[in-house]
Amino acid sequence: MESDEKDFEISDTVISRFQQALHFKTTLGESKEFSNMIKFLQDSFKTIHKSKYVTMEIVEDYSLLYTVSGSNKSLTPYMVLGHLDVATAEPNLWTLPPFSGKIKDGYIYSRGTMDFKNGVLGILEALEDLLAHGFKPSRTIYISFGHDKENDSQNGAAGVSQLLQDHGLKKLEFILDQGCTIASEVSGIALIGVTEKSILDLTLTVRGLGGHSALRLGPTPFGVLAKAITKIENHKHPSMLGQGPEREMLEKMAPVMNIWLKILWSNIWLFKPIITTMMSYVPTMNAMIRSVHNVTNINTEQIKIRKYQIAENVTAHVTIHVHPSQTVGNVINHFHRVINDKRVEISTMYRNRIASMSPYGDGHFGYQTVYRSIQQVFQPYLISPAIFPKESSSSRYHMFTNNIYRFSPLVNDPGDDQRIHGKNERISVKNYSKTINFYKHLMINADKNSI
Repeated sequence: MESDEKDFEISDTVISRFQQALHFKTTLGESKEFSNMIKFLQDSFKTIHKSKYVTMEIVEDYSLLYTVSGSNKSLTPYMVLGHLDVATAEPNLWTLPPFSGKIKDGYIYSRGTMDFKNGVLGILEALEDLLAHGFKPSRTIYISFGHDKENDSQNGAAGVSQLLQDHGLKKLEFILDQGCTIASEVSGIALIGVTEKSILDLTLTVRGLGGHSALRLGPTPFGVLAKAITKIENHKHPSMLGQGPEREMLEKMAPVMNIWLKILWSNIWLFKPIITTMMSYVPTMNAMIRSVHNVTNINTEQIKIRKYQIAENVTAHVTIHVHPSQTVGNVINHFHRVINDKRVEISTMYRNRIASMSPYGDGHFGYQTVYRSIQQVFQPYLISPAIFPKESSSSRYHMFTNNIYRFSPLVNDPGDDQRIHGKNERISVKNYSKTINFYKHLMINADKNSI
């Protein structure tokens, strides 16, 4: 079966099925919603769930692992990832109800349309269509949908990973997870994440004397902590420009830029300080060249602070998305140097594994499979390796392969980045159709010996 066969044609039935999946409020703790969605998937994709090639396992109550058995056991399996859970949504802030799946001006509005029920349903629609048309896989496919991606995949992806190890799986050819996107239909620049930021959660704690606010002299613990927070918010982490795939990305993008950017990006060795300054003012570009941190919560150790009472111990929680060229030690040392106050204790709450750089280029099957599938469906002006500035579930599967790629088949309109976990998340019907076609081409391309 050739990958340039007739594309999947979206229908009212397919759109309706996607809308129904969006109705399930699969947020953290909503166990009944997850159970109902799993049953919905089983009822909706009958060809998959009745196929002699496919087995489905439920892991940790609400995560799914599909094994699509290939006939050629000499071909190393590959894996495609997604997740059933979505972020919470505040209905009052949305133009349309956040779990309605309603269509307006060619866009489907709902939580999960971009992150990541579009991927889950897109993968299943692609597989359903292929199997219905006689697809007999040569290479085994593992498809995993976690249920707690928005909670660091602590049970879902981690549980699936352990189950695969228990089944005796040693190696995967490559893994595809959600990740970078196509910048816009106008620019036509598609990015494939070949590495990603890791997560580090720190606490800044100040301990002091409490008491009545009328009798206190000197700085309070809150005052000391506030100064520390101000310092770290005013001091960025050092630039790592040139130590990751962003150098190649800029050089590839240079020909489509205006004359000034073309000169700068074609000569990074000469204009690195200028480029660093420019990128530092654009959030998406800044995230590609350095670790990024934000204070996410401030609290006190006391159960309840009453009026006029000074808190004795106060804590700020800081989340850092660590650049893969840095270590946890680099980041913590940066905070010690910037804060420079022994009254502020810095401790680690959570850290995960620093992602390695996955190979990319002409000689790497996984990268080329994703690359070619993007070309066939989206016809972008260029495709480039990049850093995915967040953490993906793929980090839970690092023991199976170093060939991990992060790409979401989304064409982002201006401002769409703020819709993910924000208000008015949406996807165009056209883009959803391309999502299905991307995964269809991916499965066909990956089923070959080489590409």
